[in-house]
Amino acid sequence: MSVKFDRKSAMRATLTQEKKSVDERFARADAVLTSHPSGLASSPITTPERTFSAESSAAQGRLIVSAKLECTHENPLNARCIYDPDVVKELAASIATRGQMVPASAVAHPSIQGHYLLIDGHYRKKAAAAAGLQTMDLVVRQSEGEIELYRLSWLLNEERSAQSPLDNAFAWRKLLDKGLVQNEGKIAELLGISAATVNKTLALLNLPTAALDKMRERPAKFGVFTGYELTLAAKKIEESALLDLVNKIIAEDLSSREVSAIRAKIESGSTRKRKETSRQYKVQNNGQHIGSLKEWDSGKVALEVILINPKDRAALVAELKARFCIMK
Repeated sequence: MSVKFDRKSAMRATLTQEKKSVDERFARADAVLTSHPSGLASSPITTPERTFSAESSAAQGRLIVSAKLECTHENPLNARCIYDPDVVKELAASIATRGQMVPASAVAHPSIQGHYLLIDGHYRKKAAAAAGLQTMDLVVRQSEGEIELYRLSWLLNEERSAQSPLDNAFAWRKLLDKGLVQNEGKIAELLGISAATVNKTLALLNLPTAALDKMRERPAKFGVFTGYELTLAAKKIEESALLDLVNKIIAEDLSSREVSAIRAKIESGSTRKRKETSRQYKVQNNGQHIGSLKEWDSGKVALEVILINPKDRAALVAELKARFCIMK
C-alpha cells in the first residue's frame, strides 16, 4: 500500500535530505571545476595557483568575496529558469539561521566595474534577499565567455540538483536564438548528451502557452519522456483536453509509461474510422422481395433490386435517369 504525503511534507523531507549532503555535493562539483581552471573544454592545468582563500579545500585557488546583492547580477544564460517559491522560503530560513554555508560561483561582470555575474547560486541569492541579507559570498572564477557561462551553470546544477527538462528547453532555445550554438547537435556535443534528448526537450516549447504555464508550476513532474508524450498528444486533442491531461499528470503523479498509454489511446480513437450503421428497407413487387433500399446518416443512399422483366427494368432505369437528370 502506498502512502501519499502532502506537498509541504514531501518538500520538507527533500530539503532535509538535501541539507545533509549539500557541502559534499558542492565540493564535488567544485572539484570538477578546480581541475579545469580555464574552462571545461581545456585540459586540466597542474601548475599550482595562487591561493587567495583557504575557506574550503574546494575553493582553494580562487578569490572569495562578500558582494552586495545589488552588485550581484543573474546569469543571463543560467541553466535554471524556473524557481520554486517554497524552496526559496525553506532556504531563506536556513540561511537566516546558519548563514550561507557554500559560496556561489561567479565571474567579474564584463561591463560594470566591481559587479559580478552569477554562474549559479540563484536560489541562494533569492533566499538571501528573502532573509533580509545585504550580501552573499561568491567564488570568483575566470570568465571564459558566454557559452562557458552556460555550460558551467549546467554542470553545477547537474552535480547538485538538476534543472527540469522545461528549464533546459528554455535555456537551449535562448542559446539557439542568440547564435551561441548553430543547431541541436551542437547542444548535444556541448553537454555530452544525446541529440534525441535535445530534440525531445526542445519539442516542449511547441506546446500551447497555457500548458507550459501550468507545467512551470510543477516542472519536476514532467521528465523528458513524459513531456514528449504530451507534445505527441497535443497534435490530436484540443487545448482544453491537453490542459486536463497536464493537470492529471500533476494530480496523479503519472509515469511516462502511463502518459504514453493515454496518448496511444487518444491516437487510436482519432484514427479509427467510426462505423456507420445503415437503415434498410425491403423492396417488394407483387408481394415478392426483390431487393433493398439503404440510407446512412452521412447522406449515402443505395438501391439494389432484381427485375427479371426487361420492361420493368428499363422503366425503372428511365425513371432514375429522369430523376437525377442523367444524360447519355
